[in-house]
Amino acid sequence: MSRLSSLKNIIFPATDHPLSRLLPAIFIFVFAAVFVPLAGPLFLFLLPMILFLNGAVNGTMKTSAMFFFSFSMLLVLSVILSLNVPAIAVFTMGMAGIFIAQFAGKNFSAEKTIVYPALFIIGAVCFYFGYDAVVLGANPWQLVKNFITATIAESVKFYSQMPLKVEDIQIIKDNEKNIVSGFIQIFPSIMIILSIFAIWANVLLGKKYLGRAGIVYPKLATLARWKVPDFIVWVFIISGAFLFVPQKDINFISLNVFLTVCFIYFLQGLAIASFLFQSKNAPFFLRYLFYFLIAVQQFLMIPIMAIGLFDIWIDFRKLIQKNQTAD
Repeated sequence: MSRLSSLKNIIFPATDHPLSRLLPAIFIFVFAAVFVPLAGPLFLFLLPMILFLNGAVNGTMKTSAMFFFSFSMLLVLSVILSLNVPAIAVFTMGMAGIFIAQFAGKNFSAEKTIVYPALFIIGAVCFYFGYDAVVLGANPWQLVKNFITATIAESVKFYSQMPLKVEDIQIIKDNEKNIVSGFIQIFPSIMIILSIFAIWANVLLGKKYLGRAGIVYPKLATLARWKVPDFIVWVFIISGAFLFVPQKDINFISLNVFLTVCFIYFLQGLAIASFLFQSKNAPFFLRYLFYFLIAVQQFLMIPIMAIGLFDIWIDFRKLIQKNQTAD
């Protein structure tokens, strides 16, 4: 009886905090990430945010207990029903959320709170391909190529079933090999970029909801003032220069480093945009419109990245603050 009471206190904590009853959401998100059609990847993507919120309100111990309970139930159900579920992906994203809550709770810097969980995701991906390579006795990079080839083939099949023009579908099919080759070349940078972006987005969303509930982490509150270390510009310049070296391996490494650095400057550009919105007290719908336009018109990433890069010499936030003071 006491054990049932303890479990009840974990799932439904006795507190009046507006976010205190979020613990059951962990169970919902873990199962929705696997069993909800189409929207499942979205639940998986937002799982770290749910664990971050719970960790901030209910503590990392209760949050971890609820996550491991939910994950265990998922594994048991998959064994009983003989289902092939993405257990590694669910476990990785869940642990990343717990790490976010832990690092933010210990008042780590914004960089560490984002980079460390992202490194955990990257490590999990490397472990996944490495373990499969050992079990199958294959080359890990060959498994990566097989994975990308299968994923692109599924994507092409999906697009061919959509109500698109026949010419557009045929163009995609004709260029399938080139698309596969291109993604293989930039796979390391894609893995790094997606890992950092996933954690960055979950931290931002979680921070916003916690702020509305009156919970503020001082180190995360300064994300709009985040600045890339100045020496990174030399990595940008050197990696860009090595792209012109006629050597395959050097091109491969320099391309992935260059794309990763470009993404870092893109994040700095977003931080500058966020600082501008905060300084001008812009309405929320305008901010969401800005991010929506970036999502649907990816070419906007280029000028935002350029703003982040040239901030080294111009210091846009200082300029915005100066104009704000003058106004």
